[in-house]
Amino acid sequence: MVHCFTHETKRPLQSGTRYQGTRKGRRHVSNEYIWETFDTLFKTVHRQGRRVAELEARVADLERRLRKTLDAERLDDVTEPLPAERAA
Repeated sequence: MVHCFTHETKRPLQSGTRYQGTRKGRRHVSNEYIWETFDTLFKTVHRQGRRVAELEARVADLERRLRKTLDAERLDDVTEPLPAERAA
């Protein structure tokens, strides 16, 4: 599941080790947590991009195979004798 970067950095954690105290009633997230979140987000986007590329390649292959099949069927229809030729 992909989460928005800002959502991930603002979500409270069970362990308070990644937060650096509070200032004026706000929690501050450590730089380590932000970079871990960014790294995870980057890896997820990269992985999803690869999956999209793989799916696009698969769709292109299926379309190519479908075209070949349709062309072969059309060729079979053309080479089939006409009804008048069959009767002769």
